[in-house]
Amino acid sequence: MTEHGPRKARRVCAHVTAHTPEGSVLVDQHGRNQGLPGGRVRFGDDPAQVAHQAANLPPGAVLTPHDSYSEVVATADAAGPVLLHIDRIHYTCTLPAGTLLPTSRDPNLPALPQADELVTEEPQPNTPVLRRFGCYGVVTDTAGRVLLSRIAPGYPSAGSWHLPGGGVDHGEDIREALLREITEETGQHGNIGTLTSATYHRRPNATGPESSHTDLYAVWVFFRVHVSHPKPAVVSESNGSTADCAWFPPEELAHLRLSATARHGLAHPRGED
Repeated sequence: MTEHGPRKARRVCAHVTAHTPEGSVLVDQHGRNQGLPGGRVRFGDDPAQVAHQAANLPPGAVLTPHDSYSEVVATADAAGPVLLHIDRIHYTCTLPAGTLLPTSRDPNLPALPQADELVTEEPQPNTPVLRRFGCYGVVTDTAGRVLLSRIAPGYPSAGSWHLPGGGVDHGEDIREALLREITEETGQHGNIGTLTSATYHRRPNATGPESSHTDLYAVWVFFRVHVSHPKPAVVSESNGSTADCAWFPPEELAHLRLSATARHGLAHPRGED
């Protein structure tokens, strides 16, 4: 425990809900508990690969991002109380008939691993690292326009057009974080729809708070967001990472300088509002 209360810690996990043609779901017999298979996403990991391996899926099994949510759990380790924030990414998968893996018809299985299995810290490298979990919106209105924000000078990829969104704070719900970012960056109020994709990004020698040679690793999740009553796009935050924002017809996107985050999110527009 710190002098201000429990130590705060973050974790990311990836899970699979794998259905058989008969309607059962794949389960993980984890100690005394039965639950949805999943694994801890460690620094540099591909979340989809973690989920695939945790479920022991056959080669070629296709994972589809399905949902992402946060949970905050009070737990403890040898040093004292820990307030653990866990961001979980769920994938779905259809198993072929006759798959010889343990299954269940229980619709309320917990996601494994649970908090007490995640409290141990990863070994710390010798070089500075920066880890982030970010959520972004593929934001559209009734006319089909796409909402983008422009990265301010002094930030990575300054001047490029970006998807509204950003980092999820400790203790913050993923969807609430996304709605907050959209309002701060563009002045819009939207309704969050489906998760469209999840990916990771790693950039060695990035500029971080401690060093210009920081190993940066981020996990990104993307949601469709619909704005039914669009307003003129206006940046409401001051001295932040957003310099400008605007609505764009889809045909103009190919002519814009887009951030890596925006390129990924716009290339995976799966799902409906």
